[in-house]
Amino acid sequence: MSAAETQEQLYFALQTFTEVNRIITSSHNSDETLARTATMIANRMKVDACSIYIFDADQSILILKATHGLDQSTIEKVRMLPSEGLVGLVLERSSAVQESKMHEHPRFKAFPQTKEDSFSSFLGVPLIEHRKSFGVLVVHTIESRTFPPEEVQLLSSIATQISSLVSKALLLKQLDTATQEPATQLRGKGTSLHITGQPVAYGVTVNKAVLLKQSDIEVPEKISTRTVELELSDFQAAMDHTISDTLELIEKVTDRVGTEEASIFHAHLMFLEDQHFQDKIKLNIESGNTVEWSIYNTVHEYLGAFEEIKDPYLSEKGADLKDVGYRLLHYLGHEVLSVSKKTGILIARQLLPGDIARLDTTRIKGIILSSGGVVSHAAILARSLRIPVVCLEDHELDQIKDRAPIAMNGDTGFVATYPNKEILEEFKQLLLKQHNYYEHLEEFRDIPCKTSDGFRINLLANVALGGDAIQLISYGAEGVGLFRTEIYFLSLDRYPNIDEQTNVYRDLLDSIPEDKPVVFRTLDVGADKAAPYMGFQNEENPFLGYRAVRRQLKEKKVLKDQLYALLQATGTRSNVRVLFPMITNVSEIINARALFDECRKELEEKGKSTAKIEIGIMFEVPSAFMICEKFMPEIDFCSIGSNDLTQYVLAVDRNNPQISDLYDPLHPAVLQLIHKLKETAVKHNKPLELCGEMASDPDGCVILVGLGIDTLSMNAPLIPVIKKRLSEISFSDAEALAQKALNSSSPKEVRKMIRECFPDSHSKEKHKP
Repeated sequence: MSAAETQEQLYFALQTFTEVNRIITSSHNSDETLARTATMIANRMKVDACSIYIFDADQSILILKATHGLDQSTIEKVRMLPSEGLVGLVLERSSAVQESKMHEHPRFKAFPQTKEDSFSSFLGVPLIEHRKSFGVLVVHTIESRTFPPEEVQLLSSIATQISSLVSKALLLKQLDTATQEPATQLRGKGTSLHITGQPVAYGVTVNKAVLLKQSDIEVPEKISTRTVELELSDFQAAMDHTISDTLELIEKVTDRVGTEEASIFHAHLMFLEDQHFQDKIKLNIESGNTVEWSIYNTVHEYLGAFEEIKDPYLSEKGADLKDVGYRLLHYLGHEVLSVSKKTGILIARQLLPGDIARLDTTRIKGIILSSGGVVSHAAILARSLRIPVVCLEDHELDQIKDRAPIAMNGDTGFVATYPNKEILEEFKQLLLKQHNYYEHLEEFRDIPCKTSDGFRINLLANVALGGDAIQLISYGAEGVGLFRTEIYFLSLDRYPNIDEQTNVYRDLLDSIPEDKPVVFRTLDVGADKAAPYMGFQNEENPFLGYRAVRRQLKEKKVLKDQLYALLQATGTRSNVRVLFPMITNVSEIINARALFDECRKELEEKGKSTAKIEIGIMFEVPSAFMICEKFMPEIDFCSIGSNDLTQYVLAVDRNNPQISDLYDPLHPAVLQLIHKLKETAVKHNKPLELCGEMASDPDGCVILVGLGIDTLSMNAPLIPVIKKRLSEISFSDAEALAQKALNSSSPKEVRKMIRECFPDSHSKEKHKP
């Protein structure tokens, strides 16, 4: 394309944007907005017809919502499955489709009532918002023609510009319909309840309740009438399918939200690949029992043992095992959990991470659970998928009826059933604010992170596999603040050798420019997260046990191989750092560093060049903060692991749903330790970064910056959220907030103080009747 043509397209796009804004401000309702948009596009593209189709996830159909050129009386009446017609093909592919003689295409589906017979050509492009196709924009011409690439690109650009407009128009139409329904009519259908529960995941929504049918599976038939060989064959097939399904789930979650969230499903693989677990099932089968009963009995034996011990950690593992066992039985034909195809707010006692990862987010608009029904991993997934979640007491949950209209606010925990017109009007405004918030979030991907007065913050990404490097570009990360090497180890059935590790680390480094930092954390596993081949023994409290550097300094081969591979992969690059986790005593970092220097010396003796790699420790054990001054001569940089730090300081297992409300990194005691380390790091001129959920918390990031921490590492999809948040406050105001936070008495007080500084924020406290 010539420079003149490029300039012409830019001018065209600007005119289109201006026209779209004019349509928004002058239209009287959403129907008029869509109709005028279709006419505007037809005129600008110089085509004979333009139509807008929207995918209704509740009914799984595409619906004609607006048209210029087709018969107006067919609006809302033309409906097709995504598997039908050229319009469905665009939605399926989520990419442009064109045909010069559309009637000859095998996917063409005729709708004579639209009077489309007079048209020959077809060009359709998807309407996409938040990376999901929700509709199709189509143009036709009477004359048979092939649209050149620049016109296809032009229509795609228009679709990008109007996607938000169309989405907002549909949202307004839904809200207008809801708010126009007489309050007396709503009250007549059921009891209006106003409940404030525990907020779990941000977001607001208005929809109808969808009760999730959950039940413990019936005890399968015990005695088999088939041969042992057939039962064992079915068991192997179920194992193979469930392992494959788990790997697909890991890939799906990685694509949608990131590898860190996906890594929680490695626990499922650990159970599936555990030889003792498999042997117990096989022993039951070989005793003449059915494969179904053998799986059921083995799983419930484990669960019973876990319940006897009354350990919160084992309860979490019990939930993982239950998920695995039920999926094995599901493959063998036993229905355990079913979600209807309805659109709405899911009501359930408990959802496991696997349940949430499999949800169709085009249908499920929110989740309400019982107060003991959420574990930390499930909450993390819900936040990353932008699904609001609230927890209620069991008796409150029981009062919500299937298909009851609900307004829920995941920011405050407020839930209203059969909401009156006043509440619906208020939620209409909240939903519009939420829509605008996400719409403008895209603008922050590619700009540096700065406070309103120009203080610069570096936002890095937590990654775990080489393929995650693409997220640095997608979300505007400025480097890798934490490469979690254990995820690679957990994906294998044996320890990787030096060459294998070197290739993995080198592949990641080759995909990242040398001006962007990369921090490798050495293997951080314990009995709570380990592959069977690693040989960890069961421990009463693995979070405080024989793990990470504590184990590796006594069994040095694994750590030495990894350090050797990291040095070999780095070569002469200058952007690599190595981070040792779970350091408690100064002697540990001295010994770890000595092992690193030993590896370097061996490489150099072989004639290989090595870079100057900076060495740091992850401050996560409270004792390390208390004597942080002693560590400074032994390290080049500091990193804070806020997740473990918080649970160690507060004596709270964040995976225990009974006390998870006590887990909050904004507790003043946690903040004071972070402040102490920051002051010490400044005194000794040591760089300091923070990794963990606290960095991506819209409240937490404000306090961290106020404490002077200018490098934060987080899951990449949340980087734009934090960029936007920090752009809304000055560094001086953040400093003032941080000082007040250090002197506060509770995390609730700290969060209230922060949110009062963001009156228009998406996360501010909202309606509580």
